Amino acid sequence: MENRDFELLVERIERAARAHPRMYKAKVFGLAALGYGFLATVVIVLAGLVVAALLAFRHAPVLAVKLVIVIGAFLLVVVRALWVKLEQPKGWKLARSDAPDLFNLLDRLRQTLQTPPIYAVLVTPEFNAGVSQIPRLGLFGWHRNYLLLGLPLMQVLTREQFTSVLAHELGHLSHGHARSSNWIYRLRVTWLRLDAALRQHAPPGSRVVTWFYHWYVPYFFAFSFPLARANEFEADEAAARLTSPQIACQALTAVSVVAAFLRERYWPGILRAAVDGAPQTTFAPYSKLGSAALGISEADGKSWTTAALNEVASVSDTHPSLQERLHALGGTPELAVPALGQAADLLLRPALPRLLTAFDKQWHEQLARWRQQQVQKQAKQEVFAPAPRR
Repeated sequence: MENRDFELLVERIERAARAHPRMYKAKVFGLAALGYGFLATVVIVLAGLVVAALLAFRHAPVLAVKLVIVIGAFLLVVVRALWVKLEQPKGWKLARSDAPDLFNLLDRLRQTLQTPPIYAVLVTPEFNAGVSQIPRLGLFGWHRNYLLLGLPLMQVLTREQFTSVLAHELGHLSHGHARSSNWIYRLRVTWLRLDAALRQHAPPGSRVVTWFYHWYVPYFFAFSFPLARANEFEADEAAARLTSPQIACQALTAVSVVAAFLRERYWPGILRAAVDGAPQTTFAPYSKLGSAALGISEADGKSWTTAALNEVASVSDTHPSLQERLHALGGTPELAVPALGQAADLLLRPALPRLLTAFDKQWHEQLARWRQQQVQKQAKQEVFAPAPRR
């Protein structure tokens, strides 16, 4: 399916989803069940053929062995594609004693939103926050819930704004979004892996699977897309309900503006200094990030806000645009950064100094590896450089 055709299909399905939301959700899960049902049928048929070939071994051993090899290989490809394992997220695992204020806040939000238990709270060096559900039994579920909190995000939001972000992420859990999204994600990965395997080796009979793939996968991807978008709006509504629409809009605006600052100015400046050979003792990128971001000028803030408002949501990203999210909340963009020393990262006390030191150290180690790679690359270039002519 061409990109434009895919976009038009998504737009048509989004209109239908808004008009009949319950019917749409039922169709999404019905379509997902169809995909799993087709794959289960393929597995059952192939397993039955393997059994039939084994039973025929006494009468036609050579033919039976060939059939077992061919059909068994096809069966193995499908089974491997079905077993999609989600990797456990990585980060600094917090105990309640590391950040009692944060855990008390989580307790209040979880009680209000009626969310399932959180197995682990992980702090990461990314400018992001999210929830992840990892099934311990693969396709059979039994999920563990992980909450991922980016330290840089907490450094640039007020406590109220960060509470809005937490409510948004926990809202995904309370509505079961994470579980349904993981289910749909696993189905997508299953089909992509199966298609890749069949492209390398297409055993006899695989044309039926290939035909179904080319019909089903683009349609399922497009059909499930509005569900992911709707989940984001529902989570935003939970954030506004537990804080206020104004604070939710402030948090959304700050995330867009500070993300632009980090991407276009802060990290490029850090990397330029590293390339220029500045002493490592001058680098503490995570310790200094908060104060640097809080110094964004009014002109830059307006410029980055305008740019974010002009961005159009892409069908490659399930998150709606900033303009759409603010409109749904009935609010306007507002950049309200915390005063120095009043950011949400204080919720991480007493573990905050250890986290900053650990992430700065991790960055130094990555910088050292990068510099070593550059030295090795330069040495190779000198070894293989042609000798100068005399």
